[in-house]
Order: sequence, then structure tokens, then C-alpha cells
Amino acid sequence: MTTDAKRTAAIDAIVDMANPMNGHLILNFANGAQISIYMSDLTPDIATQATMHGLKQKLVDAAAISRNPDTGRSATIDDKYNAVREVYDRLISGQWNKGRGDGTTGTGGLLFRALCLHYPTKTPEAIRAFLDKKTPKEQAALRSVAAIAKIIDTLKAENVDNDDAESMLDELNDVE
Repeated sequence: MTTDAKRTAAIDAIVDMANPMNGHLILNFANGAQISIYMSDLTPDIATQATMHGLKQKLVDAAAISRNPDTGRSATIDDKYNAVREVYDRLISGQWNKGRGDGTTGTGGLLFRALCLHYPTKTPEAIRAFLDKKTPKEQAALRSVAAIAKIIDTLKAENVDNDDAESMLDELNDVE
């Protein structure tokens, strides 16, 4: 049975940084209740602990990848390190989130690689420039073009570690 009912989040968190020196966190609950806290409401020790906890979560969350985005193979510890390092470097440079275009068409992404194969007379730089101008929705549309989808499927098949896939299925035998 399927349902079209939209699920309501139990808690909606809003971070208001209108005043960067006194950040404001607002938690809105589905029952209408609200909890609001400003950085200035916290002792310096608690504010530091909260900051370090947030940084730890931000960095550790980056390692929560099961697959290498370029190869489709299981993520290695090096893949996880590189993902965390990317976030670390961005934080140190003063950016909390990736800028527009970052990550949506990584230099080794499947769509990019498929377009390079489909258009061998085009330079990779020209294809990258083309993709950088496309929204995620437009990129998804490009992936669905039959010729491009076929190339992507071939690239994915080349990168699949069948032994790894078999071991993943073996995990299912251990599930109660």
C-alpha cells in the first residue's frame, strides 16, 4: 500500500545568523511548541563545547559515504579521509557549505565522463564549462538521454566490484 500523504517533520531547526556574533537556533515542533536559544545565552565553556560538537559532526558526517562517487566501488578509508579533508579545507577557508557547482559535477563524475566519451572532439574543459552552467535538474535530464544513459551504465558496470557486491548480499543472510 502506498500513500501520498506528506510527512510532517517532528522538529524543524532554523539557524539564524543575521547577527553572526550571536547566532540563534530555533526549534519548531510539530505540536506548535518552540525552543529558542542564542549563543549569548550559553556560558563560554558550553558555547565552546557546542561549537566543537558541531565541527566534529560536520567533519565526521563527511566520512559517512558508502561508495566512491566516481567509481561506484565501496569507499576506502582514503575516500573517507578525502571527503573529510574537503570539508576541513572549506571550513578553514571560511566556507560552511559548498558553493554552487561544487560537487554536483565533480571532475570525475559519471555524467562528465560520459559526455567526454560521447563527444570525443570536445575538450574536457569545454564539457566542464558546459556542465557548470547546468542546474542539477538539467544535469539529471542529460543523464536520462538514451545515448548518455547507456554510456553511464557501461561506466558503472566497469567500476562495480562484483566480489564486493556479493559480500554485501551475504550481509543480508545475517539480518534477522
